Amino acid sequence: MLSRWRVGRSRKIFSSSDPFREVGDLAALSRLAVRKLTALALVLACSGVAVADVESMFDGGSAGPTRRRAIERSRKLLADVLELYPGTTVAVALEDRVIWSAGFGYSNVRRQVPVSSTTQFRIDRVSEALTAAALVRLSEEGRIDLDAPVQRYVPTFPEKNYPITPRQLAAHLGGIPALAPQRLLATHCSHPEDALRSFAGLPLSRLPGTRFLHSTPGYVLLSAVVAGACGGDFAACLQEKIFRPAGMTATTLDDPRAPAPRIAVPYVRGWLSMLAEAPPVDNSCQWGAGGFVSTAEDLARFGLALLRGELVKRESLPLLFSPQKTSSGESTGHGLGWQVGVDAAGRRRLVQSGRTIGGRSVVVLVPDSKLAVALLANVDGEHLDDHALKIAALFAEPE
Repeated sequence: MLSRWRVGRSRKIFSSSDPFREVGDLAALSRLAVRKLTALALVLACSGVAVADVESMFDGGSAGPTRRRAIERSRKLLADVLELYPGTTVAVALEDRVIWSAGFGYSNVRRQVPVSSTTQFRIDRVSEALTAAALVRLSEEGRIDLDAPVQRYVPTFPEKNYPITPRQLAAHLGGIPALAPQRLLATHCSHPEDALRSFAGLPLSRLPGTRFLHSTPGYVLLSAVVAGACGGDFAACLQEKIFRPAGMTATTLDDPRAPAPRIAVPYVRGWLSMLAEAPPVDNSCQWGAGGFVSTAEDLARFGLALLRGELVKRESLPLLFSPQKTSSGESTGHGLGWQVGVDAAGRRRLVQSGRTIGGRSVVVLVPDSKLAVALLANVDGEHLDDHALKIAALFAEPE
């Protein structure tokens, strides 16, 4: 294992959420004016904060020339775009282990705490891949019928004019309205069924099975289905069925009443693209739709364990990875919890990504190469998907 610390310079500008202390001539100015003048001075001066870059794992002894080149090109790619993200972490798992894991920037800019391999980030929609895997695992065990009405597992959910099945929910074909996540943030939820109150009484947005529509509430309902089939405790079910078998030790629900121990400070960009700490949010009602925090290494291990048939049987992988079809036979381009496509070389590629307040996440799987790549950041920045796809393409090349 090789650990490396390097300190460089970044053009990122950070604005703390702490109140500005007025001194000297600035005391006569309004708080807003002070902030604007200070920000403008910083921009004109092109000042920045030092950025730490730590490579937390790299087994150089077993890496061939192709892998070494992929690592160096990936490091350069991420170093070149550090101004987009206050903190970023990447992990690459190949065949049977994590071969590269690195942290760039800061998990806490104000305190200059660098990102490490154990830093946890909000993963938003990547949570769906975890939930879908648990669903298929329970189906294999005979505890869930994918085509039964959801009321079999969640009796409190009101019946609609048309039946809704777990398979349809996992494929975003259930017709559940696509509400903004803010509709699920109004309260604290101790159980998935608590979150159903915000949309259970709404009519379906379309007939189940007729059209793909990404629905966060749909996966919240699916979380309740998984919990109901697994004995009532959603988090314990995911721990038993997915996290423990995959060796995921840092993945947990994002609960403000019991914060994750190594969570990165979430950031937002405001006026003049200045960074500020994100306002507090309660993601406890998102559950398996977007309510987890994790590390890049955990998610890379998850992807690898999935590809190796350690979480669900190999014969069940087509269920997760094959594009689902509408009732008219049209392909949705999505499996259960994954977007399905091919890369420039024609290799099958599975992608799941998310963006939320103070978080950006991407996981890429290339089954033919037995490859899993995870890339996380602590701001809702742009282009992270592009970076993850480029890194996956580099590592998918054979030695």
